[in-house]
Amino acid sequence: MSRNASFEKLRELLDEVDHRYSMAREGYKFDFETEIKPFLDRNKVLVEQIEDVDTDFRFNPVTREKVVEEFMELLMACHEKRFSLKLYKEKYKFVNMWLAHTEREGLIR
Repeated sequence: MSRNASFEKLRELLDEVDHRYSMAREGYKFDFETEIKPFLDRNKVLVEQIEDVDTDFRFNPVTREKVVEEFMELLMACHEKRFSLKLYKEKYKFVNMWLAHTEREGLIR
């Protein structure tokens, strides 16, 4: 997979997470079997691929693991209205910052 394709897919996924969280906050109720489970199944592998991204002095293995953990939590929490907006924004900002760093530094393959 090319660097741009990987980055674009991760960026699109983060945008989809944001869209789903907005829907949940507006009162939309996601069905677990038809909407949440397929979304998680489809995107878990993509997020886990972050573990394979090259490292630099800032994006080290510990940071990569943390980005994956935070992204996975966003994948699940974005469907729940009662997930804290403040916590959501912190996690979103963290993942977004590191995705931008990996793209800027050419780390995503």
